[in-house]
Amino acid sequence: MLGSGRADLPLQEHRVLAANNLQWIDGTWETLGNPHNYLNQDGLDFLTISDARVAPWSFTGLPTSRSEAVTLTRDNLQFLILPEDAAWEQFRAAPRTGIVILNLPLAIVRGEVPFLSEARLHNFLDFWKGHFFPVVRAQIHYLASSSATPPVQSRLLYVNRRNVESYSQA
Repeated sequence: MLGSGRADLPLQEHRVLAANNLQWIDGTWETLGNPHNYLNQDGLDFLTISDARVAPWSFTGLPTSRSEAVTLTRDNLQFLILPEDAAWEQFRAAPRTGIVILNLPLAIVRGEVPFLSEARLHNFLDFWKGHFFPVVRAQIHYLASSSATPPVQSRLLYVNRRNVESYSQA
């Protein structure tokens, strides 16, 4: 038994693309159940991405590398992308969304964000409970280059609310 009433949740593997302040990481992420819920689980301080390709941002001067596994601090992730259909099929869109432009340290992201309950543009993050919120139909404009080729569009991207520098209506 896995404890915490989670014995019935299956382990899942999902391709994930992630950005932190130093690196662009492409690999496989193992979750306990639905990845959308798991990402915001309380007590999850680290994410491990296996079979990882790690490409530093241009300002680091480090080479691209491969690693069997890379463990990342969840709080330091700026955003992550779940690009595969299996993850998309488990995603539940909010009934009400708004289009915003989000300014992050490494990228500017434009897309649809959830407006929960009575949320409006100026306070939608106050209604979101969790570190990461979804951005649907995202367009991504990177502020640094990488030896990898990160996608410039994603149907589903998660932004770490602690890394949002500012945002505005699109």
